[in-house]
Amino acid sequence: MPGIIDAAGISGSLDAKNIVMGVLQKGIELSNLEAICQKILVPELTANIPVSAVPAVDEDVLEYEHSDVETGAFTNVDFSLKKDRVKLAVSDEAGYKSKAGDPLGIQITAAGMQLANVLDKKVIAALQTTPQTAATVAAWDTVTNSPLRDLAVAMAGILPYRADFVVMTPDVYAAYLGNDIIKYAGAGNPPAMKGATAKVPGLDLDIFVNSQLTAKSCMVGSSTGFAAVLGNGPVKVRSWDDEDMGAKFYQMDVFRQVKAPIFFNSSTLNMSAYQITAVIT
Repeated sequence: MPGIIDAAGISGSLDAKNIVMGVLQKGIELSNLEAICQKILVPELTANIPVSAVPAVDEDVLEYEHSDVETGAFTNVDFSLKKDRVKLAVSDEAGYKSKAGDPLGIQITAAGMQLANVLDKKVIAALQTTPQTAATVAAWDTVTNSPLRDLAVAMAGILPYRADFVVMTPDVYAAYLGNDIIKYAGAGNPPAMKGATAKVPGLDLDIFVNSQLTAKSCMVGSSTGFAAVLGNGPVKVRSWDDEDMGAKFYQMDVFRQVKAPIFFNSSTLNMSAYQITAVIT
């Protein structure tokens, strides 16, 4: 059964702290989209946190010319965190036996992977809540049509925030890689930012691939412009013995929430997220 470790094979530490830290570490390592979120600590699960938009700039101010104070507008982000739970069980027999391999390590990796998948799902759902949107000028799977043109339009749509990422479905990414314009321009090397697979040449967008995005679309956004905000809460850990089952249980509750949109344009759409549709036929 998932999450159950029995005498069929076990090696490695059964210490609760090691298990929990291993799961959390894998959950961060395996998340594709955690890097594109702004992070805010929400230790008490609920919070109303102010964030500031980009302030206005007075251009070409003359000598002795008066200028008004034009700070960035503030908005409050309301958080009410819920928990994602991981539960593992280790039988008494497994605690006394040792075999080749590391099934405990496999369980830790699997649990971390599921935490990562759940977080990525939350990020996609937040980004797809009232983004700006438009269809491509022409589908990218016709190899002579330019993805750069459509991506540049999306980047202009989220100004004054600087676009720095694009999320593509696997099918869209395959069409992107097979496009003649991209082949000629060069796909670039994978960037240092964790989770990204490549950069868009000339536009400096980190590419993330995620199958949970709406089919045949991609999402351009600004991580510094609060396209999505991740509220991180506490992690509650429990461990106990079940006498009837003869097993030790480990339970970890991770409190978190992803919010978007934060700032709106004049059409009450996400100022920092732009979804391009009809990318492929």
